[in-house]
Amino acid sequence: MNVWQTLRSRKYLQRILLSFMLVVATLAVTSLVLNSNARGKVLSMQNEADRKLLTQINYNIENMNGIVKDLAVSMFNDEELLALKSGGDFKQSILKIERLNHTVASSPYLHAAVFYNGKQDRFFSSLNHEVPNETLYGALKDYMDSRADLPKLQLIPLDLDGRNEGIDVFAFFIYDGASLGSVNDNVLILTVKPDWMLDNVKALNLVAERENDVLFVTDSEGQVLISTDGALPSGLNLKEDLLPRIAGGGETPGTFVYTHENRKFKVTYLSKALNNWQIVSMQDYDAVLGSVRQMKWTEVAVTLSVVLLAVLLSVFFSLRLYKPVGQLLTLVPQGGAPQAKDELSLIAANVTEMIGKLKGLEQERASQTNIGKLYHLRSLLGLSGSMEETEFLRLREQYGIDIAYPGPLRLALVQIDDLQGLGKGPGSRMESLFYFAVANIGQELLRHTGSCEAADMKSGHLVFIVGGDNRKLERLGDSFRELQQTILQYYRITFTVTLSEVFTDYRLITQQYNQAVRHSNYRMIFGKGAVLEPERLRANEQSESLRIPQELERRVIEGLKSGDLEDTEQAIRSWRELLGGFSFENMFSSVLHLAVTLSNTLGEMNHNNLNPVSVNLQAINRRILEKETLDEIEEVLLEVVREVCGQRRSGREDKNRLLADTVKEVIDKHYEDPDLNLQRIADMLKMSSVYLGQVFKAQEGASVVDRINEARLAKARQYLEQQDMTVAEIMEKVGFGNESYFYRLFKRRYGATPKEYRLKSAIDRST
Repeated sequence: MNVWQTLRSRKYLQRILLSFMLVVATLAVTSLVLNSNARGKVLSMQNEADRKLLTQINYNIENMNGIVKDLAVSMFNDEELLALKSGGDFKQSILKIERLNHTVASSPYLHAAVFYNGKQDRFFSSLNHEVPNETLYGALKDYMDSRADLPKLQLIPLDLDGRNEGIDVFAFFIYDGASLGSVNDNVLILTVKPDWMLDNVKALNLVAERENDVLFVTDSEGQVLISTDGALPSGLNLKEDLLPRIAGGGETPGTFVYTHENRKFKVTYLSKALNNWQIVSMQDYDAVLGSVRQMKWTEVAVTLSVVLLAVLLSVFFSLRLYKPVGQLLTLVPQGGAPQAKDELSLIAANVTEMIGKLKGLEQERASQTNIGKLYHLRSLLGLSGSMEETEFLRLREQYGIDIAYPGPLRLALVQIDDLQGLGKGPGSRMESLFYFAVANIGQELLRHTGSCEAADMKSGHLVFIVGGDNRKLERLGDSFRELQQTILQYYRITFTVTLSEVFTDYRLITQQYNQAVRHSNYRMIFGKGAVLEPERLRANEQSESLRIPQELERRVIEGLKSGDLEDTEQAIRSWRELLGGFSFENMFSSVLHLAVTLSNTLGEMNHNNLNPVSVNLQAINRRILEKETLDEIEEVLLEVVREVCGQRRSGREDKNRLLADTVKEVIDKHYEDPDLNLQRIADMLKMSSVYLGQVFKAQEGASVVDRINEARLAKARQYLEQQDMTVAEIMEKVGFGNESYFYRLFKRRYGATPKEYRLKSAIDRST
C-alpha cells in the first residue's frame, strides 16, 4: 500500500513509466501492422506466381497446337501421301501406310495419323496406336458425321471407347475448303496423346512446388479435359459453381477466394485460352497462408516476451532515472510551491524562488550602489569646486566612478526634444526611460574613446562627463551625432547636445556645467537635434543687439491692421532672421516683446472694429512660451497672422454681400421712382457712391444702373402681358422718362419693341 501511495504522489515517476509503456505499446502495434502487411504481401506474391504458372501452361498448349498444325499442313500437302488422301487405288494407298508409321513414331506426342479418302470412302491410319482400328475409325466417323461444321485446325477432345472415363485423345482435323465436303471429302486427322499435355502440367506444378494443388483444364462446357492428381472438392459442380464466377471475373488471369462447404480455396484462372478452354488452379487457402499464420503466432509469442521484458526493464530504468530527482526532492522544504505539476516543477519552482531572492538582493545592493554613485555625481556637478582631491579620489574608487583624472575632460548636456509629447512634464516616467536609454547607449559608445559617466539631473537634461586625449575630445561632437542617429533609429526621438570647453581640473566641472546649462538655451535659435559647441555660439554670445528695429515692429502692426498678409508674413520672417544672431537673453526678451505687441495690436483692432476677430490672446501667448525653438515660434506667429487676416477677409466679404443685397432690396422697392440712381441709393445708405458702386459691381458683376433697368424692364414686360395699359402708361409707371431710351433697352433685352412683344404674347395665348 505504501508503494502504491508513493507512486501516486510521484507524478514525474509516473510520466517516465508511461513514456516507456508507450514505447512498448508502439512496438506491439507496429508488430501487428507488419504482420498484416506480410499477409497481404504473401497473397500478392502467390497471385503473381499463379498467374505465371497458368500463363506458362497456356503457352505450352498453344505451342503444341502450333507444332501439330504445322505437321498436319505439311502432311496434308505432301505429294507422296496423295494416294492416301485422294487416290482411287486401294493398293497404292496401302503402300503409303509406312510413311504414316514413320511420322507418328518420330513424334513424342502423336497418337496416330489417319487419312479419310473420300473416293474410296475408307480410313487409312498408322499402326501401333494401341486402339483397334474399328474403334478409332468408328469414333472419328461418328464425330465427323455429327458435325455439320467440323472444327478445322483445332485440338478436339475425343472419348474413343465411349465409356465417359475421360479424354482418350485430342483430334486435329484438316481438309480442303471452308467446310468438309465443300471441295471434297478428304480429311487428315492427327490424334494427340493427352498424357503429353498432362505430364507437362504436372511438371510445371511440381516445379512451382504445387504438387498438392488441383490444376485442371476445362472446355467451355465445363468438361475437365486434363487434371493433376489432386482431387476436386467433393460435391463441387464446375459448370454451375465455378465457371459462372470465372466468367464474371472480367480480368484474366484473375483470382478470387471461393468457399465450399466451410472450406476456403484460393482460385486462380486463365479464361479464353486456346479453343476457349479454362485453365484453373485451386489451392487450400489455409495452406497458402500457413507460413504467415505460423509467423503470426511466433510474433505473438516473441512480442509477449518482449513486452514482459520491456515492462521489467522500464520499471528498472525508471527507478534509476528517477533516483537523482528523488534525492533533489528531499532537499525541497515542505510546504514549497503549491499546485506543482510534478516533482521537477516543484524543484524548479523552489530553485526559481531562491534565484529570485538572490537576484532581488543583488539588485537591491546594485540599486543602493547606483543611488550612491548618482548622488555623488550630482554633487560633483554642483559642488566640484569645494571637493578635496583626496575625497574625489576616494569616491571614484569606492563607487567605481569612471572619470579620468588627471587628464582632459569635457561635459555634454543632453536635452530630449518635444518633452510635452512624452509625458505630462519633466520627470515623467517616459522621459526617465528615454534618458536611461540615451545614457546606457551613450556610455557604451563613448567609452571607446576614454572614460565616461552619465547622470540624469532630473531637471529636463542628462549630463555626460567624458575623458580622453584632446584630439578625441575635440571630435566629441561627431560621436554624439552618431549617438543621435542610433537613438532616432531605435526610439524615434531626437535630442539636443550642448558641449563644454575642454578642461583638465575636476574642480572646474561645476563651472563648465553651469556654462553648458546656459548655452543649452540656444537650442531655441539653432533648433532641435543640434550639437551646440562653444565655437558655434561665440558670435551670439558677443552680439550687442538688444531689440528688434522699430521699423520692423511697425510693419507687423500695420500689416495686421491693413490685412496685408504677404507683407506681415515677410516682416515676421525678417524678425526671426534677426533674432538668430542675438544672445539668448536678448532673444528671449525680444520674443516676449513681440508677443506683447501682437496682443496689444489685436486688442486695439477688436476695440475699433465693428467685426472683431475671434482670437484667444491668452492661448497665443501660452503657445509661444511652450515652444522650444524660434522656428516653432515663427510658425505660431504665422498661423495667428493668417487666422486674423482670414477672419478679416471673411468679415469684409460678408459685409460687402450684405451691402449688395441691401442695394437690390432698395431697387426692388423704389424702381418706379424716375429719379432712382446710384447717388440716390448712396444717400439713403449714407455711403460714398463710388465705394457703393465698386462693391456692388464686385459682388453682382453688373452696375447699379444695370440692376435698376433690369428691374424696370421685367415689370414692364409683366404689364404688357397682363394689363391693357398703353405703352406710354407702362413706361411712366415703371420709372422710365425717355420713350426712345425705354424702347431701345426693351428691344435689346427681349428682341422686340414693346408693341411687337404685346402682339406676339397675345397670339401665343390664343393658340
